[in-house]
Amino acid sequence: MKRILAAVAVLALTACGRDTAEETMKQFPPTEAPNYNADIGPNGAAGISTALPYNARAVADAAPGYVVAEQEVASGDYNYPAITLSAGDEVVFSVFAAPDGARIHSIVTRSTQARGPVGEIVGQAKFETAPAAQSLFCAPELVDGAFGFACSDAEDGVFWRVYRLPDAYQGPHEPFEAIDPDTALDATLVEMRWIAPRG
Repeated sequence: MKRILAAVAVLALTACGRDTAEETMKQFPPTEAPNYNADIGPNGAAGISTALPYNARAVADAAPGYVVAEQEVASGDYNYPAITLSAGDEVVFSVFAAPDGARIHSIVTRSTQARGPVGEIVGQAKFETAPAAQSLFCAPELVDGAFGFACSDAEDGVFWRVYRLPDAYQGPHEPFEAIDPDTALDATLVEMRWIAPRG
């Protein structure tokens, strides 16, 4: 009889423990590391570091873990055909073709899933946190119809950070040197762009 009562008690405690564990899992679901490369920087993007042939198969082989598709992507006032790399329900990277359509020209991200060379995130990082060595050359750029600028380590740099100036800023926006320095430091990262090697 004592053995039966002990067994019932153990089962009851086990059931309580299971309920507690299940409730904890519902409240705090486990997170898993992404199974795709979300990095972008001077050495490439999404694990791609060369001017691959511009086709979805080549991109999918070089960037495992992504859903790869071909679609139109808006850029400013224009739509361009692009190969997109998606994770979950979001496009993380857009891949654009060189003028001849044969090879990759650039890979661009506006996704908060992507990470820049120093861990920066689109929509959160400010120009003040950009490494000085990677911001030696900056030029004005329109960003979704608003004033901004793009910076790299040189005029022909392979990795670019694009920033949008605060909406309240009414001062000069070009050339880059005419922008109020404090305002420039407060500009928000809105895009990162890797240009494939040219040759």
